[in-house]
Amino acid sequence: MPEFKQHVLVCDVVRDDERHCGDKGGGDVKKKFAEVLAANDLRNDVYLSSVGCTSQHGLCEMDQASVIIYGVDHQGTWYVVDVDDVDTLVSEHIINGTIVSSLLNEKMKVKI
Repeated sequence: MPEFKQHVLVCDVVRDDERHCGDKGGGDVKKKFAEVLAANDLRNDVYLSSVGCTSQHGLCEMDQASVIIYGVDHQGTWYVVDVDDVDTLVSEHIINGTIVSSLLNEKMKVKI
């Protein structure tokens, strides 16, 4: 099994109330991450998985999902994204190590 350097968790929970990330864009966002990670030859470096409900679906529009990226600094960064944001997150956050402030989930920021 590969030793991953980063972990992307995408909320794709589907519920019968149709307002959770999986009812919105979660499945498409996760699929796009898989495509972009593969295209950048990152499948052995970045683990992609689903995450249970993060209770952030209220912040997400109908084509968005809550995403958490854990990186080499052992810190998690929370984002709210749609499929059009995935390329940016992969190139900026995962490859370059730069937090994409325009996509940050400000509600989940840890205040020090």
